[in-house]
Amino acid sequence: MEMEGGVGKSGTAEPGSSMRGVSGREAVQGAAATDGKTSDRFPHPVDTENKYTTLPVWSFARPHMMAFHCAWMSFFTTFFSTFAAAPMIPIIRDDIDMSIIDLGNGGIAAVTGTIFCRLIMGTVCDTFGPRIGFCFLMLGVTPAVMAMPLQTTPIGFILCRFFIGFGLATFVACQFWASVMFTPKIVGLANATAGGWGNLGGGVTQFTIPAVFAAASIANPTYTAWRLAFFLPACMHIVTGLMCMFLGQDLPDGQYSQLRKKGAMEKPSGVVNVQVGAGNYRSWVLLLTYGFCFGVELTMNNIAASYFFDQFDLDLKVAGLLASLFGMMNLFARSLGGWGSDYAAKKYGM
Repeated sequence: MEMEGGVGKSGTAEPGSSMRGVSGREAVQGAAATDGKTSDRFPHPVDTENKYTTLPVWSFARPHMMAFHCAWMSFFTTFFSTFAAAPMIPIIRDDIDMSIIDLGNGGIAAVTGTIFCRLIMGTVCDTFGPRIGFCFLMLGVTPAVMAMPLQTTPIGFILCRFFIGFGLATFVACQFWASVMFTPKIVGLANATAGGWGNLGGGVTQFTIPAVFAAASIANPTYTAWRLAFFLPACMHIVTGLMCMFLGQDLPDGQYSQLRKKGAMEKPSGVVNVQVGAGNYRSWVLLLTYGFCFGVELTMNNIAASYFFDQFDLDLKVAGLLASLFGMMNLFARSLGGWGSDYAAKKYGM
């Protein structure tokens, strides 16, 4: 029985008992996806499903590489905006009279909303496509980012962080989009690079926002300057949301809506997808491992800058720069993990 996406063959596994039809015993690539072929439609080699067999990160060719760049840039923006407040905590807490409990609640709020949004985003991508999922979140979260500079109370600050955190659900759309654009033998590298460069936003914002604050402070009072700094992530949300809408394409062969009109694509069942995922032990293994490592990352992004500022009496820009180093590792570390995953899958199977 040939499995979904041309990924291996198995005559023993029950349908839905393994992830993407992989029983865990076979190699991750079927013969159909092993070697790329050139096509007049695409500038780089593709497999039989028109998925790229290489990852030319320097290219912006549509639809594959444009989708790749739209995905990581949008995910980068949500990390940038979610943690834009973190390096400014020493200023914000004095301005709106926040207690240490308020600060803790703000950090929790920033990541709580994304838990539920990520569950929903999987169904949105299955039903409407990753492009619509990205646009909905990028533009939908923009009002919360714009509202942050207007806050004068701790509860307002906490609520803004809560709603801005919804944007982190773009991780689901990011990984979904890369998975449908790149062949199984390199999908680990593609997913890891797109996700890693997206997570990079949590590091870049640690030194960028204090730098913007310092520039705004030249001509504005301190408590006005931090508010002006938040217009940068708000503008980034608008730009990347529009990029996904007008430059992105859901699948190598077209948009979801177009393919369904042609009868080339069935409407997926969200319930079935959840049942298949929940019934696969790999999902629970990944849940635990990702939960632990991502929890550490979120904690570091939230508190590192203010910790360096308070404990070592550093300048805000220096504290932000030091705090950024943790998130900046995503520039290469996550891609290495993806490459290692592809290598292990090729050698030992899933």
